[in-house]
Amino acid sequence: MSRANVIAVGMIDARFDCIRKGDNSAQVFAETSMAMEMAYALGAIDDTEFSHYKKRYYRLYQVHAEASMAEIWRSTP
Repeated sequence: MSRANVIAVGMIDARFDCIRKGDNSAQVFAETSMAMEMAYALGAIDDTEFSHYKKRYYRLYQVHAEASMAEIWRSTP
């Protein structure tokens, strides 16, 4: 692994950790997406890593969206 890859993976994983720990803000999701896109665009991560991160991101985003929708449904009269 190159130094750029180690740094990029660390940045991406740090944002995934924030989401897993409960920070489901739009800002953290945006930062996660941006970190993945920038790392891929700069060649710090390859196609396989990028695909893996996108799948993880979409799974976490889906869980968050479903929880948000459930909360909305619970709060409606």
